[in-house]
Amino acid sequence: MRALRRALPVLAGLALAVFAVLARPIVRTPAFHHYADARTWLGIPHAGDVLSNLPFVVVAALTAFRLRGAYLACAGVALIGVGSAAYHASPSDTTLAFDWLPIVLALAWITAAVVADRHGARAGHIALVVGSLAALASVAIWYLGGGTTGGGDMTAYVAVQLAGVALPVLVALSAPGRISARLLALALVGFSLARLFAARDAQLLAALGISGHSLKHIAAALAAAIALRAVAQNARP
Repeated sequence: MRALRRALPVLAGLALAVFAVLARPIVRTPAFHHYADARTWLGIPHAGDVLSNLPFVVVAALTAFRLRGAYLACAGVALIGVGSAAYHASPSDTTLAFDWLPIVLALAWITAAVVADRHGARAGHIALVVGSLAALASVAIWYLGGGTTGGGDMTAYVAVQLAGVALPVLVALSAPGRISARLLALALVGFSLARLFAARDAQLLAALGISGHSLKHIAAALAAAIALRAVAQNARP
């Protein structure tokens, strides 16, 4: 049983690698940049989707200053808010690349912190380097391959993001440590809820007056806050 638990992250990584190799190319057209809430407020275009990114910056700052730990992961989460806000203010392939990159980098940095907690500093450093390079490569493959205008393939980005969401929980379950697996599992629920909101962008805007994509940002920021709390608590002396 112990061997199986330790093997879970490896098995998950292999499964994602198979997905990346066998999956059909994931391609989006320029219509990908069009979201349901196009309203302007106080001169801010797409204000709902722009301003709903503020929670990322807030939770990152509060975690860094109140718990005084996980500074790299906190920086990544803050950059998610900045990158996503910039993208929604002016949607394009270039701003989308700067939206996506902090997401996969922050997930990689959180994963590396959990690896270090469960399997030692050396393993954590390796995970940090490998995860960061994979994050950079996944966005570059899509962008340099043409983005939304030239048929760029999102498959690598999707695989790396899935790995970044799933691996912290799987690694936490593979061995005992200080980082709470329960908090990481709760964060995973939050990320899943964010995806559900995003899939109902226009419907939620019509029903609630706030778009599904804006609610996605709020749910994802809450999930990030939970994950950061788990990681930062481990970093405290």
